[in-house]
Amino acid sequence: MATRFLVRGAAALLAVAALAALVVACGDDDGEVRPIPVSEGGSPSGTGSASASGTHTHTGSASGSATGISTEGMETMTSNDLIQSAVDGYRGYLMAQVDQMISDTDAFTDAIRAGDLDAAKAWYPVSRLAWERIEPIAGLVEEIDGAVDARVDDFENEDDPEFTGWHRLEYILFSLNTTDGAAQFADKLDADLRILRDSIPDLELPPAVLAIGAAELIEEVSQGKITGEEDRYSKTDLWDFYANLEGSKALIRLLTPALEEADPDLLASINAGFDELDETLAPLRNGNGWVPYCQENDEYHSDEYCPNGATVSQATVDQLKAQLASLSENISQTAGALSLQ
Repeated sequence: MATRFLVRGAAALLAVAALAALVVACGDDDGEVRPIPVSEGGSPSGTGSASASGTHTHTGSASGSATGISTEGMETMTSNDLIQSAVDGYRGYLMAQVDQMISDTDAFTDAIRAGDLDAAKAWYPVSRLAWERIEPIAGLVEEIDGAVDARVDDFENEDDPEFTGWHRLEYILFSLNTTDGAAQFADKLDADLRILRDSIPDLELPPAVLAIGAAELIEEVSQGKITGEEDRYSKTDLWDFYANLEGSKALIRLLTPALEEADPDLLASINAGFDELDETLAPLRNGNGWVPYCQENDEYHSDEYCPNGATVSQATVDQLKAQLASLSENISQTAGALSLQ
């Protein structure tokens, strides 16, 4: 295993300082793949050991899961060529994100198996970005959703053997401050993500899923990330928060030609909502990453990762909540505007 880590390290961890960039499959405003640079020293910038909180659900219907989509009763075909083009484009985006997820997670889990705590902590939020961009759709594979992204809330305690995935590893790395005992969960995460990848080509994607998925991603932020419960041990919630926004933007971008034809005013309102959130979030960036998500009166306060108190004011949290509510209301009208059922 040490040999494997050194090999991957040359490509993904140790070479990071030389390459100074980690490419993640994330569309920019033009739909292009763009790099997320990382800091000198072999770990993604803005992470280190001070990240955010971590909690998710055991199944697609359990606590805080964004994966409340059900395709039952949805029309599986569309006669609208613009919408069909969006569906086809999203399947490609989905596969690219899953491939990136596996690559980033391999770097994360290799660091764990090598016993490199600092590298594992640095890779933790990066490894989750692609998952968070496609969370509602990936969550259609429910057994994988629960296995990789479940929160401790759905289990007896953090030591429950059924508690697996990113957040079990987050707890070990950031709360216990060790890699001891983490390798078995790293192995399982790797295996589960490969099952997810193998499931994507046959995953049914009714056209309505795109519009509903865009709305679900915003709901995930407003109901989960904004509370600080998602990454409670690491305080890296803002990484997940923004990845959810990126995923929603990607879906709206694919649906833009159809929305321009059906309801250009709604599209303008949605894009304005994204711009407002970007503006509010901008001061919370830390280099190429994000500040720890430390709130006033933080339910998940961490002396280690929030030593100086709040990094995000209550006024900012309230502003984000209001902007998310407005954006959610607009995006929820997308399916109706496009006559998707």
